[in-house]
Amino acid sequence: MGGTFDPIHLGHLIMAESVMSSVEADGIIFVPARIHPFKSKIKLSNYPERVEMVRQAIESNKRFVFENPPENSGYTIDLIDYLESKYPAVKFFLPIGSDIIDEFHAWYKCAEIEQRIKIVIAARPGFVMKKRNDNILGGAERVMIPQYDISSSDIRKRVGLKKSITYLVPEAVEKYIADKGLYAR
Repeated sequence: MGGTFDPIHLGHLIMAESVMSSVEADGIIFVPARIHPFKSKIKLSNYPERVEMVRQAIESNKRFVFENPPENSGYTIDLIDYLESKYPAVKFFLPIGSDIIDEFHAWYKCAEIEQRIKIVIAARPGFVMKKRNDNILGGAERVMIPQYDISSSDIRKRVGLKKSITYLVPEAVEKYIADKGLYAR
């Protein structure tokens, strides 16, 4: 499960747990993106800080694993190459949120990603997947996840406005954000 995780929040963890349970996976690997091709105009927190928040958020779940992406990659296909070479016996899948569907066709080598790895769309209740003319994500599995409207951008905004983020992020992540002064204006 990849993402900028700036910061990681309970919605990410709920999605991971729900998908893992639904597809009967042994675990989920969390991979924070060093950069994000679609978020180049957004200033991200530095990579080591995002890594530390992910590590703290997942440490209590033995089935959640942290993995650094390759230094020189910025694309999902590069990550797939890396993980398949590092773990040749593992059958991987890629969980994506239903909010990503409309941009997936713009991912670098999206058709190859679909051919090589099972994609699992974590859809929220009431979500209806529109039929696409290009058949992108036509073979993806859909998994319903609990409805929680939590976003990293909202959390950053709340911190900047000195509002509470309790119960939006794991307690350790909340403390880390406060201790480091992340997202304060």
